[in-house]
Amino acid sequence: MMRVRRGHRTEEDLLREVLRVYKPHCRYVKEIGVSTSGRLSATAVLEIPESCYIDDTGHLNAAEVNICFNQMLYHLVAYSVKHRAGEVFGDWTMADFRRRQLADIVITRFACAFRRPIDPLRFQAELVVERVARRGTRRDGAPLVLMETAFRFWDEGGGAASGNAQVILVETGGPSAPGAPGEQGRNP
Repeated sequence: MMRVRRGHRTEEDLLREVLRVYKPHCRYVKEIGVSTSGRLSATAVLEIPESCYIDDTGHLNAAEVNICFNQMLYHLVAYSVKHRAGEVFGDWTMADFRRRQLADIVITRFACAFRRPIDPLRFQAELVVERVARRGTRRDGAPLVLMETAFRFWDEGGGAASGNAQVILVETGGPSAPGAPGEQGRNP
């Protein structure tokens, strides 16, 4: 049976908070642990009992990998905020995370290569933040944070995929994520 690495435990409340923006049948991360020693990383157990957009293909596909990556990345950022891990998220609050989760965390490049088909019913993934750089390159002077990440997915049957993604965190001042605590009654 697949498990998150020893020493990495899922914080159920935090995972629920992160996944609240997804439709219930699209919450693929079931267990996730974060490591802040060395490079920031997360390891997860994921399950996709039924694709959210296509008939059963019998294997994990690129669109689902992207959704899984998003869920893991959001959790990694939320964990970093909650535990004040790393200098980039040290001044964020959980309210900042809720406000910025959907509007301000942007994948600018995403590449994935499959070596063998992965069973979507139960598989694992690892996400590693390889580089983080703070930049003030927006025209209005607002800070940008650039994150270079690498990821890999696998299953017990030898299925395997890997890739990398570039993520930029911007300050859009956009609306809070739907369903965020404290957002009831907020005017759009």
